[in-house]
Amino acid sequence: MSYNRATKMKNSPEPSDPIAEGRHTWTEGVKTADAARVISTFCDDIVLMPPNETSLYGKGEAMEWLHEYFQHFKITVLSGTEREVQMNGDIAIEQWTYMVAIDPVGGGERIRDDGRSLTIWKLESDGVWRIAQTIWNSIRPIGSGTSRFLARLKQK
Repeated sequence: MSYNRATKMKNSPEPSDPIAEGRHTWTEGVKTADAARVISTFCDDIVLMPPNETSLYGKGEAMEWLHEYFQHFKITVLSGTEREVQMNGDIAIEQWTYMVAIDPVGGGERIRDDGRSLTIWKLESDGVWRIAQTIWNSIRPIGSGTSRFLARLKQK
């Protein structure tokens, strides 16, 4: 069965949305810098494709990246703005747009960004939907001050 759902974000997820709980867990984990909580939403063989960096393979590389990221940055606001989910059996494809505010831990200007992600969720054998692959990026122009990579370089 395949269906398409495009929605503006609401305060509460639709009860029929099978990946809403996972998205909520991921979002709250990122906002509280809880790497273990974020990792709990990943398949063991996760493929993470962060902006301006090489792809990461598996929970070990993902955990290392998250720990390093949270040492340098604190996400103070993360709000979904639009979301579309396509379901096909034990696979869900989610297109998500968001607004984020990030404070450099070592001081500096707040980074404000609007971004988008494409995430493939997989229903695992324990009945839990987890992220199999995800890529995200900014929709702001290069040089507009949204690069977390450049912000980290300025801290050094």
